[in-house]
Amino acid sequence: MRKSDIIIGFMSIVVRKYIFLVIFGLLFGLMMTQRLEAWTNLLKDPGFEKYHLDRRGFYKPGPDSKWIEVAMGKGSVQMDMNGWEVPEQMVRERALGFTPATTGYEGEGPEQNTGRIIMQQDVILPVAVTDKNQLYEAWIWLGGGGRDDDNNGDREDEAGGWEVFFYSDGKPSTWTEEKALEHHHMSKDFWGKPGSFVQVAGYGKIPANTKGIRMRVWASTWGQAGKTGERARFDTVVALDNAHFAIIGAPNMLINGDFELDDRPGEFKGWQRPAAWPFPRNGLEPLGVRDVFGGNFDHGQYRPFYGGRRSYGYATYLRGWIKDAFTFGQYADYTYPDGTELMLMFNWIQATPNGGERQLRLVGSKVEVVVEYIGSKGRLGAQSYWLDWPVPAGAGCVGRYDQNSGQPYCPRLILNPPAGTKRVGVHVNFMVHAPYKDGFKLINAAVDDFFLAPMGK
Repeated sequence: MRKSDIIIGFMSIVVRKYIFLVIFGLLFGLMMTQRLEAWTNLLKDPGFEKYHLDRRGFYKPGPDSKWIEVAMGKGSVQMDMNGWEVPEQMVRERALGFTPATTGYEGEGPEQNTGRIIMQQDVILPVAVTDKNQLYEAWIWLGGGGRDDDNNGDREDEAGGWEVFFYSDGKPSTWTEEKALEHHHMSKDFWGKPGSFVQVAGYGKIPANTKGIRMRVWASTWGQAGKTGERARFDTVVALDNAHFAIIGAPNMLINGDFELDDRPGEFKGWQRPAAWPFPRNGLEPLGVRDVFGGNFDHGQYRPFYGGRRSYGYATYLRGWIKDAFTFGQYADYTYPDGTELMLMFNWIQATPNGGERQLRLVGSKVEVVVEYIGSKGRLGAQSYWLDWPVPAGAGCVGRYDQNSGQPYCPRLILNPPAGTKRVGVHVNFMVHAPYKDGFKLINAAVDDFFLAPMGK
């Protein structure tokens, strides 16, 4: 064989390998792009930056804003509250700029502020969703002045949330609420420190054949003062920032996170019960809870929380007035590069019959979550989260009853596994603090839908 033939053959192999690497790189890049796209916030201008101050002194969306105002009064955005205390997680999403806000009373007249911010945006999905198990995540950061009392007709209140309408066509001009495949929503009474933000988050299943969504975000003080002497006390403030809607692009690392694999109540397939973590109490037997005095969880009013066949918690009319807990947990393999953060979400709900909401500030359920990190030689560390039911508790808040009663609450925890982590343990302590007092009404509470996955980008 001639030397030139050997050189040509060698060059041919090199070229083929180079072509293979290029093609592999392109395919890998496309796959990575799709994975990252699945986690990308699909909303435009999620930080509400495209606002301007008009000649009347109202903040209005600019001509290139993707948000449309839907409000009771023409001046629905009155203030810029970007000087408030901001959680680290919120800052990580984006550097803050303009923050739309409003107060409970800003004068008389039909064009004056009515204490509401309502904005919506239409989004055509990059690809129509055909998988009935495709998940999304959504949230809004809700700010409040911490002056909620909500105790009479002329009430001071601070609340907000988001709604998502899902549509099977890509023509927003024809969309109406009645034509939506499904309507999901999450709202909360503000429960943070005065002059701060809390995250009103949730996740759920996108209806099959969805091609577009309409996301609506809102914050409200609910009412204006009706009497002249009360107007000076209407010093409530609400604000919105960092809206988010994304398609979740990773499977649940937890087995049976929604408990739907259980053939009988309390089976906890895939989970260990009691949890391996040494919580101090574990004498409570979990109950299958399907409602909290507002109808079965599969009703549309609870979406994106469905409840399914299995949601576990307690009910005072079956378990009595007690102080106890049940615990459960499981370990999942951590197969991601060092430094990959995880998120843990779950749904929690509790309620009393009408008239008993005030007692949920004193008694009810609490949840403690311990996340354990295991390396090749044993435990590397752990993170602990002690979660209280969200009720207004700031200085100056009377909060005579709990507006969040009967509504799902979805904590979203960001986890930081240390280098060398091979396994992650999720240990849950569902606690009941319900000593009886004359006049107390029955309480139902439940947790469901535990979801653990790498953070989206």
